[in-house]
Amino acid sequence: MNFKIHPAIGIARVGDSPDSFYLAPEQPGQLPNELTSNGTEQPITLFKDKKQRVKRQAARFRVYRYDDNLKQGAELEIGDTIDVMRTDRLTGELMTGKVVDIAWTVYLANKKSSWYQFLQLDGEHGYDPKHPLRNADVDNVDARQKLIIDPGPQTVSYLSEKNRVAQFAMGQNPGYTQSFPPPLTPFSVETLGELRAIKQDKNLRLLVLGGYGNSGSYKNKFGDPVIKHYANNDGWFDDIADGPVMAQITYEVTAVDGRKPDPKTPKTMSTTVEVPAWVIVGYPRYAPEIQDIVTMDDLVYDVAVREFGYEPYMYGLPPFNGTQTPPDASNEIALANWRKMSAWNPDYYPYFNRDIWPILSRPTNYSAVMDFTGGDPHETEKNAGGNFDPSLIAIPPYEGEDPAERERNQRQRMFIWNVLRKPGQENIWQISLDDPPSLPILMPFLCGDNPLSNTVPSKFLRLTETQLFILKQWADGKFINEDSEDFPSTPARSTITGTDLDRGVLSNALGGAFCPGAEAAWIMRNPAIYASAYRIKHSLAFSISALQAWQPQPLSLPGSVQTPTDPGSLQIGLEPGDITKYGGVPWQSDFNECSVQDVDITYEKWNEIYPQSVGDPVADVTQTTYWWPAHRPMQVTALVNGKPAGVVWSQGVPQGHAGDLKMVTAWKYLGFIINTTKYGFIQTERNDKDI
Repeated sequence: MNFKIHPAIGIARVGDSPDSFYLAPEQPGQLPNELTSNGTEQPITLFKDKKQRVKRQAARFRVYRYDDNLKQGAELEIGDTIDVMRTDRLTGELMTGKVVDIAWTVYLANKKSSWYQFLQLDGEHGYDPKHPLRNADVDNVDARQKLIIDPGPQTVSYLSEKNRVAQFAMGQNPGYTQSFPPPLTPFSVETLGELRAIKQDKNLRLLVLGGYGNSGSYKNKFGDPVIKHYANNDGWFDDIADGPVMAQITYEVTAVDGRKPDPKTPKTMSTTVEVPAWVIVGYPRYAPEIQDIVTMDDLVYDVAVREFGYEPYMYGLPPFNGTQTPPDASNEIALANWRKMSAWNPDYYPYFNRDIWPILSRPTNYSAVMDFTGGDPHETEKNAGGNFDPSLIAIPPYEGEDPAERERNQRQRMFIWNVLRKPGQENIWQISLDDPPSLPILMPFLCGDNPLSNTVPSKFLRLTETQLFILKQWADGKFINEDSEDFPSTPARSTITGTDLDRGVLSNALGGAFCPGAEAAWIMRNPAIYASAYRIKHSLAFSISALQAWQPQPLSLPGSVQTPTDPGSLQIGLEPGDITKYGGVPWQSDFNECSVQDVDITYEKWNEIYPQSVGDPVADVTQTTYWWPAHRPMQVTALVNGKPAGVVWSQGVPQGHAGDLKMVTAWKYLGFIINTTKYGFIQTERNDKDI
């Protein structure tokens, strides 16, 4: 029997309400739930408390048990009988016991102010020795260590009522040498959040709550605080964070090697959950039901498929019949060889409703958070004959099909496929199609990882390799329509699996563009940070077994300021704060500026459209492009005098650095966009008088 924590990566979110919170959504595009007074769950109705403070989002974690009879796993319950190897002695005894408690250990940190400057894609494949640091004027190693917000690890468990809650707050970790910034303006950072051990029915679960969304600067000369950059602002700190989530199961011993325990055997013992998790604390999601074109699940799933053999029937070694299983992720040589020889299965048939339509239909809801002039450009209405009409594009070729209809449906699918941006087309705006003769804009028409400069440019967003493979199979007619086959795309289950949680939670986070991104940056697509599919590789220094005998020590600094004995490689594993350190500081500056971008590109066929004068063979093209409006809404609908009207979501907060500074306070007054029965997506809970 083995144990895993799910979700593998949890998402918490900051809010300025000290008491109220809701649970992170665990299915795609789902409203978060909140706990009622009697312990039940219901969809959230208000994202702010009675004092109009933003509720925090809690990342919820569970322990699942797996054995030969539980391939899909089952959540651990109080009273469950478990069989584990004895760990307090090297006797190899098989211990049998009943679960009585789970002790959860989490370690959050924020390393943004100590890290390298974020300069678009520079550094993704390793930092140049001359790459600038944030707060470079702090040039002493010990002083730079103080740029890391390090409250130390905390542990909670349900069995002891006094240990059910723990704070990642200043002065709340006796015996640990914490590191917090000095007093800041306008808001000091004195906590990164808290832990809560809870019991729901027979399940022992963990809630991780982030901080209060505070950001501030310690610089105090005339004119400070000031923001001068979208991502790098010296002197500033915020309370975004991340770190490992670990657990130990306490059980009452009932048998040793199948026999009654002798009197010397402890009555209760513990075993470590072998597969830990990670938590990321991000900023609020203001339109929680609207998914990104590329979600974090899409991205991590792509890494899992192509780097770890997560779907060997889709991608791996032929023949694709289940006999060619991928190697264990711990076997680095075998895994490297597998990666080198693997390929896509040309006979893989995705499901339309499960795999294809969720990708194609996502832009439809974007009309609720940005201005789609002229209505729905994708024409998704069924039986209307539009570009994305599901009554046309959902029909796979079949025996006896009318040749004219088959040709029409194929042409419809291929048109969509041809306008999707492919690998290598990240810097191309339009593409020429011979049939019909046109110059359509490549899709998605959203900002990419680096639309800001021509150094390692990546102007426009594209789908992941796995998304594109699935859509190419569909375009070629190799797909299954579940409705026509009269079977569900996913088997009906009465309980949620660990894999469901892993994917569902991340489907509500951003998977691109990364400049630097939302909850996380481009580090999430680097396979080196994963121990296996979906699982962040933990530094051994922060395992539970190491923490028990661990003495407070500095977290790692950038290589340019490390001593030779400090860890400096992703191969060692990640420490607390190692995912969010790439993000903008403060988070509000990048968040405010990721609205629209005037993207300058050089388009090789522009002269065919607008001929230039002789001697001017190439023209510069500027296209105003949205970033990711599902995270940072632009134009929304609000009730004005009781009637729906279009409004600017961030009205009162200007673009530019002055607006970035205002957003440090104004973020908590902005509205949330909720899907209503009467009006569709409507902005609610905006506080106009304080913006």
